[in-house]
Amino acid sequence: MRLNEEKMAQSQKYKELNTIIHPESVALIGASAKEGKVGRMFMDRFLDTGYQTLYPVNPGADEILGIKAYPSVKAIPGPVDMAVILTPTAAVLSMVKECVEKGVKGVVINSAGFGEGGEEGKALEREMVRIAREGGTRLIGPNCIGIYCPAARLPFPWPSGTESGKVGVVSQSGSLADHLAMIASKNGIRFSKAISCGNECDLNAVDFLEYLGEDPDTELIIAYLEGIRDGRAFSRLAKAVSKKKPIILWKTGISDAGARAAASHTGALAGSAAVWDGVIKGSGIVRVKSFEDILDTLYLFYHQPPPPGNRVAIITGPGGPAVGTTDACLEMGLEVPRLIGETREKLRAVLPSAGASADNPVDLTLASVVNPALYGDVVRILGQDGQIDMILIIGQGGEEFQNAVSKANQEIDRPIVATILMPMDVVLREVEVLLNRGIPVYSDARRAVKALARLSEYSAYRRALKV
Repeated sequence: MRLNEEKMAQSQKYKELNTIIHPESVALIGASAKEGKVGRMFMDRFLDTGYQTLYPVNPGADEILGIKAYPSVKAIPGPVDMAVILTPTAAVLSMVKECVEKGVKGVVINSAGFGEGGEEGKALEREMVRIAREGGTRLIGPNCIGIYCPAARLPFPWPSGTESGKVGVVSQSGSLADHLAMIASKNGIRFSKAISCGNECDLNAVDFLEYLGEDPDTELIIAYLEGIRDGRAFSRLAKAVSKKKPIILWKTGISDAGARAAASHTGALAGSAAVWDGVIKGSGIVRVKSFEDILDTLYLFYHQPPPPGNRVAIITGPGGPAVGTTDACLEMGLEVPRLIGETREKLRAVLPSAGASADNPVDLTLASVVNPALYGDVVRILGQDGQIDMILIIGQGGEEFQNAVSKANQEIDRPIVATILMPMDVVLREVEVLLNRGIPVYSDARRAVKALARLSEYSAYRRALKV
């Protein structure tokens, strides 16, 4: 009976948050037409996404960017599902009261200067929560940027994609969530929802993680956390969600200095490294340690299938990097097996007779420069070898390389990643082309290996659970 009650409670929470995340009307409190104002930035984004029922609120304006403005939330004639508060800190409490009186379901508080500033700010947060809960309103923030949901036309401040996808984000840092959505969407990643929860005076990261875990539109979750109030609840939830979909987590604030930074940033209680190691161990969480790590891991998990094991084949034109890449694979728990006789024979039939190696790593020699189609031929051969689970390519890029690798990628069912050993401007061009064709690209093979190791570990976790 208790389990059924918990399932019903989760379902009710999902419905409550889903209504907030898909509002039919939004009041933008502190909207502005002046360049350089946050209120103008949000107005521009709402207009960019084509959001329909938008109510700018500013007592000093009759209209803003061609849309009728209102002096207060209570002056809006129709119902308001969501309000976004962009006012100075001193005015926020009165704005929350107005929203509660109006019957607003969810209020996003962008304004900072609350719990992260000390006890006085925390007391103000508690008062806002008391008022909101008495009126049945939920709060997101303060000190956050709110919700990005392409299906609902809800924007973040920086321009991101307008097409819906399968990646969900929950982040205690607004700027990180905003920049992740902006950068990744330019590289072909599509998001279901991204939530910036800031100081979490009411709704918190665990609430949104639970929501994304149940969300049928979300297949992959990115989380940035500085601290969690209830580590046990988070651990239980993470284990349950990881059985269904991967959680890529960047947990910061594990050092003393980092914990102080977290407290001043969002007022979060960070927790020690030992505690978090215990929380993460055995939970299935995919742990990353930088923004670059998030992107590297996201691109691989988004585009490529789970591998059946941890065995990597390395294909290289330039021979030297293959040695260091082999070392990196072994260091990170991956195997670089010798190739079976049948595969070696097939490779010898396509490789140049002088200088090439039909072992693992497979060395294509300089012939790969004059004949990039070799990469595609070798990928297909390795993709038929049951002893190979993943393929890592090291090359120089170019249109012929892109076409050869992209076509081979469509013909095999193993994860493929590419490392481009060229100047950064060339690498960036390769990233744009190949990522949009479903192939993750890295400027250094060690980054590629690290991403493959994470995908392999998560796949092993799922296989062990037989899910």
